Amino acid sequence: MSRNKIFTLLFFLIVFHFASGQIINSEQIFSNAHGIKQEKTTFFEIEGYDIFIQLHNVKYNDKGIKKLKRKYSIPKEDIPFTDSTLQTNMYFVTTDQRNDEVIQSSVYYLLPNGKNKIKVIGLQTLMNRDEQLEKFFVKSIIDNTIPKSVFTAMTIDSIKFADRYITLGPVCHWMRTHNIQCPDLGQMNWGEFRTLERAKEMVETQQKLNDDKSITKILEQSEIDIIFEGQATKATKIKYKFKIPQLVMGGSNILITYYIACKVRNKYVGCVLSHYTDDVNADNLPPLLSEVMELKK
Repeated sequence: MSRNKIFTLLFFLIVFHFASGQIINSEQIFSNAHGIKQEKTTFFEIEGYDIFIQLHNVKYNDKGIKKLKRKYSIPKEDIPFTDSTLQTNMYFVTTDQRNDEVIQSSVYYLLPNGKNKIKVIGLQTLMNRDEQLEKFFVKSIIDNTIPKSVFTAMTIDSIKFADRYITLGPVCHWMRTHNIQCPDLGQMNWGEFRTLERAKEMVETQQKLNDDKSITKILEQSEIDIIFEGQATKATKIKYKFKIPQLVMGGSNILITYYIACKVRNKYVGCVLSHYTDDVNADNLPPLLSEVMELKK
């Protein structure tokens, strides 16, 4: 192997060591991430985490911190943690019971930004926390080392799905990072992971959240064979009925949802695909869903 090729390989396999002695492959992490920049907030999705960055016009003092604790529903009695490895002396960890089976963990880093501003980095997940990943991504934000390739524009032309580009056009829009909706054509929410276990945890947790009996009623549930990104696998198919009248919904209140976790090319994908019963081609698969899966016959 030539010297130039060795240098290129080392460049793309940058690793970060933390106090625990563990190693993170930065190229792999950034490949799994998706970011969107809006006027006042930057959003990311990375391996089951929703992350945001917001700047607030408050001073880094007791009064300013109390104001931010109220804004982000951080209990006033909570005492901040410190982390010298990230060169910040204040972050809070909270939990929120979303339903009987799902707990959301939130981590908020408060960073001074000049004399009269505080930058808040918030990380939220419904999965078990990965503190190593949290610290890596927060450090990447602080050091401004997140590649531009992570970001996409709000206006959609194509999306990158597990290293494959899918052309969709402006009819579709981002609901959140790694969560796209095409009106009357379906919706897709996904995450890209380093392990199959975490991909499975993502879809299982999402299913538990959607199965909330106060919101929906399960009409049918089954395990079916599908072709996902060209390979045979299984999906959990659930038909939900929302406890909201169709008149209020503005259309069907019955949602068909597919939960899938499998290896796609060189990464593991957790994906939730859904469509209403009055969407285009709802008897089979609406156009967005058919971009990535087929029903096996």
